[in-house]
Amino acid sequence: MSSYYNPVRIIKTDDWHRELNYRINDLSITAPVFVTSPGNRKRLHLDAKFGPDSIFSNVDSNPTFDNCKDALKFCQEKTFDGVVALGGGSAMDLAKVVMAHLVLEKTDIHELIKYKESYPQDIPSIFLPTTHGTGSEVTMWGTIWNMEEEKKYSISHPSLYPTVAILDGNLALTLPLDISITTVMDALSHSFEAIWNKNSNQTSTDYAISAICLILGNIEGLKRTPSDLSIRNKLLKASTTAGLAFSNTTTAAAHSISYPLTIHYGIPHGIASSISLIPLLEINGEKIQSSLEQIYEKNNLTYEKLVKLLKIIPENVISYRLKDWGIPKNKLDKLSKESFTKGRMDNNIVDLSYEDVLSILTIIY
Repeated sequence: MSSYYNPVRIIKTDDWHRELNYRINDLSITAPVFVTSPGNRKRLHLDAKFGPDSIFSNVDSNPTFDNCKDALKFCQEKTFDGVVALGGGSAMDLAKVVMAHLVLEKTDIHELIKYKESYPQDIPSIFLPTTHGTGSEVTMWGTIWNMEEEKKYSISHPSLYPTVAILDGNLALTLPLDISITTVMDALSHSFEAIWNKNSNQTSTDYAISAICLILGNIEGLKRTPSDLSIRNKLLKASTTAGLAFSNTTTAAAHSISYPLTIHYGIPHGIASSISLIPLLEINGEKIQSSLEQIYEKNNLTYEKLVKLLKIIPENVISYRLKDWGIPKNKLDKLSKESFTKGRMDNNIVDLSYEDVLSILTIIY
């Protein structure tokens, strides 16, 4: 991949509500549907700000096919001409299914996922991340989980890039520390995966390096003072910058390994997607030496210091051992076999075998 493309307009503000109302008017949206989480709906008083008839908030921590069906039924009962997503990755990924439905008027989730022809029109959309990890506000895909099949699906289409992303660190101020660290680790995974990726280009790599440096430079401050708005804004910028990076590359081995960990054992996505970063760094390091040298220089690090810092980030907050998440050791073989998601594992800059993945899982067990 030699060229870079991302059409999302990114707006930074210290008043998300004012900016959102302005952008709704600017995009000539008269009847937006709001997709959010139950927690954000209550915490941000969205019913009072926008009216309950326009707000859908039935979304799990990982958006499921059932969530999608409920959302599409909600949309069929009304007429909407725009989408506002306000939340973490789950709400924003679900919002992309809603976008596809409103344009294509299809209700079958599989049909929406498989549709790859040009959309007859684009629907205006505004995404506001409330965590600093997902990057979904600047990508064209969303992850959906079919719990009956125990399978992860992705909806992806160029028309699903949000029109506008609004960044306001105030939306992340009340994140508990464990979720804050989890989302930071997800953004780190997005960044490293964009670098050790066969689809990388210079722009995506530059974005990824910038995101990694922002995170490494602010993570100690986050753990020390979670209520510091300037740190939240910097980490939100890092998350979106990481999103800009992997929006062109998609993810690779770390995310591919993560899917069975989440579907079978409920490991939160940000943890599952980053738990293998250190052994993957060891495997991929020689292929991305130039990028690593830039990270070392900008953060006054060596390889050994970088690995130590990556280990310290979740320390005393979240466990990064598979055994602590209830995974029996005799299941590592099965998990290894299920880790090869097409379009993810094959993006890794080093081709990995089943034995390689089993070794990774054993190291982090």
